[in-house]
Amino acid sequence: MTNFTERSPIESGFAAVYETRIAPRLNDLEQERKAVLATAKRHAVIALAAGAALGLIFLLFGSGSDGLAGALVGFGVPLAFGGVAAFLLWRRQAERWSASAARAVMPFVCDFLGDLSFDRDALKGFPLERMQKLGVIRPFSRSEVSDRLEGTYRDVPFEIVEAKLINDKRKSTTNTDNSASDSSSRTQFKGLLIRIGVPEPIPGRILIARDYGMGNKLMSLFGSAGRDLPRVETGHGAFEDLFEVHSDDPNAAQKVLPPAFLDSFVKIAEAEGGRRGAKSLEAGFHDDSFFMALQRDEDFLAMGKLTMPADEIENDLHGVFDDIATVRRIIDRLHGDHPEG
Repeated sequence: MTNFTERSPIESGFAAVYETRIAPRLNDLEQERKAVLATAKRHAVIALAAGAALGLIFLLFGSGSDGLAGALVGFGVPLAFGGVAAFLLWRRQAERWSASAARAVMPFVCDFLGDLSFDRDALKGFPLERMQKLGVIRPFSRSEVSDRLEGTYRDVPFEIVEAKLINDKRKSTTNTDNSASDSSSRTQFKGLLIRIGVPEPIPGRILIARDYGMGNKLMSLFGSAGRDLPRVETGHGAFEDLFEVHSDDPNAAQKVLPPAFLDSFVKIAEAEGGRRGAKSLEAGFHDDSFFMALQRDEDFLAMGKLTMPADEIENDLHGVFDDIATVRRIIDRLHGDHPEG
């Protein structure tokens, strides 16, 4: 495909950029994709072959005391491990190609939109600690942050990243001879973290948390920061049905959260929450920033499928523009404008 069909307002004018700056690079990108694909296939075959070979060794030389069923299990387990290894190796190459495609194409998207920069590896990081102390995100053991966008829209600075926050738990098991520890991991959060600049510093901390009803006490007991601050009544029925506000300066919070803002916040939660609806969103103010944590399952700024030819990248680009439009819609709504879609 050598042309680009503009589908949404944010894409208006991009067809010319695609034709002059991206299309001429597609052949080189396709050659790179084929090379990465060949590596992925080779690694997957090696992993599967190694698993099958180990399984065959167990089948031929393992103990026969368990009969045919035991022999089949002895063959199947190594083969299954080989399959898992093949999947992980394939995914590693797929991510490598996706990163390469993004680094090749995203600078043109950023130049087209203006005042926007992209960093696939999010080397500048993100203020996770501030969000955790505020209570917008809960405590976590480790984080995976990528696809950082930073820019300005309507004279409002913003930054957004895709993040996965993980809790690693370790439990001890003891028997008469020794003790050991087992570890497990749980994804605490997957989605978008957004920081939007505010015109003037906000006094104190303001947390906009999901209302769990009877579970609010439990959230406070299990280390959810911010919920231990005084509850602030907003008097806004639709907002209070979904969220609750906590702040160390209730008077300031009531000034920062007028009814018009609460109307907009509810609309943001309903419009951007996906299948989880308003339950996907938590937010808060601290100093010069308005923070948002938006849970979502879809990958952010997904670019380049390993099995898809490079000249079919148009659909990925539409997805990229849709993702960038998300933060623009949020800022529009915070200004009191409510775009459709």
